[in-house]
Amino acid sequence: MVQHQNELVFPFKRYQIQPVWRADRPQKGRYREFFQCDVDVIGSPSLLYEVELIQIIDEIFFRLGLDTTTLFNNRKILAGIAGSMGTPEKLTDITVAIDKLDKTGLDKVCGELREKGLSEEAISRLQPVLLMDGSVDEKLSLLENLFYSSETGLQGIKEVRHLCGLLKGLNLRNKWNLIFVLQGA
Repeated sequence: MVQHQNELVFPFKRYQIQPVWRADRPQKGRYREFFQCDVDVIGSPSLLYEVELIQIIDEIFFRLGLDTTTLFNNRKILAGIAGSMGTPEKLTDITVAIDKLDKTGLDKVCGELREKGLSEEAISRLQPVLLMDGSVDEKLSLLENLFYSSETGLQGIKEVRHLCGLLKGLNLRNKWNLIFVLQGA
């Protein structure tokens, strides 16, 4: 994309299906070589493209006969979480740890955050986010209270509310949810 940026019309949409290889040694049950499908839209801040991508995912898994849950994320909310913890510079460390929550559990995630230099106070501020329960709207309300001073986090909540409103108006056959919120749909 960078190589041909002066020749492309934006927003630029692309899809690609190809074999890929893991650079590291794969974990048990994972293959070094596998096929991957990428679908991307580059060059537009519009949430309508996010809806389109979720529709594509929904259609593909429906045709394959697989019941799935599409998990999505918002970087502004993640930045708001890091900011509310008082550690905006640790955004990457926090998101990498949160991503492992369903595989390793809360204790190991907190341990990893300690190893990355986060204080006990910062980790205790994160735990209510990780333990949220209820509907997506209830979870977003909890985050709103947490982000009262984070313009970026509040903008992320606004975007997710808008995206959820658009998704609710569609005939999606599979479930969808926020990726860092593990319960409910």
